[in-house]
Amino acid sequence: MGSKPSIPDSINVDEIINNTGLSKKQVSSLWTRFNELDCDDRGETKGYKGYLDGNDFGRVPKFDENPIATRLIKVILDDFGSNDRLTFAQFVNFMSTFSQCEIGGHEHHHRPHHHHHPHGKRRSSIQVLTSNNTPRLGSSTLNDVENVKYSPYDTPKTRKIKFMFRMYDVDRDGRLSKEDIQETLKLMVGKISDDEASIIAEKVLGEFTDEQPNSTVSLETFEETLQTLDFMDKMGLKLLK
Repeated sequence: MGSKPSIPDSINVDEIINNTGLSKKQVSSLWTRFNELDCDDRGETKGYKGYLDGNDFGRVPKFDENPIATRLIKVILDDFGSNDRLTFAQFVNFMSTFSQCEIGGHEHHHRPHHHHHPHGKRRSSIQVLTSNNTPRLGSSTLNDVENVKYSPYDTPKTRKIKFMFRMYDVDRDGRLSKEDIQETLKLMVGKISDDEASIIAEKVLGEFTDEQPNSTVSLETFEETLQTLDFMDKMGLKLLK
């Protein structure tokens, strides 16, 4: 058996650990995986480029069988990478989304306290974060596009919710619309008519809101709907637990 590749001295492991909350052992394991995925155009020569691109992710076993693989790769590279590339530090930052640990210790110092709603309804973690820690845009509410961006104050749960939300938010306007859901359905199902996609999208949208047609779903509403789902464990990777 060959020895595992060591992390180059040019990579600041301590900074990565501080920014992600992962352990040195976890970061080392991710480096092994990163090195395996980083190949040339033929899918050979591990550790070839020093970064990952869409082709590298596309070579992950069974990844190409996922109907939304193309969408997933785009979200990963857009949200965590730069110029359609993912450095090791960016790769670890992406993978830390699926961990159960706090990010960089920020939560220990700046985690907001959950205030009781005046009518007894518990406020979501995203509502608390945006109301207490993030500068508001405009007169009263945070801009939707800014609201769904990742923040160093995000809890592990909030990062997972945002990642899920951004997967569905095709037009990147910070709200889920019927059109967003229709586009996602077409990716997932493949051969489906516009009328069929429209009907299903309306039903899905109805799970999030009781408002009239053409309504859209905010990040806060999206989270509140997920409260009854045990999605934290479902979105966790064994490597990072």
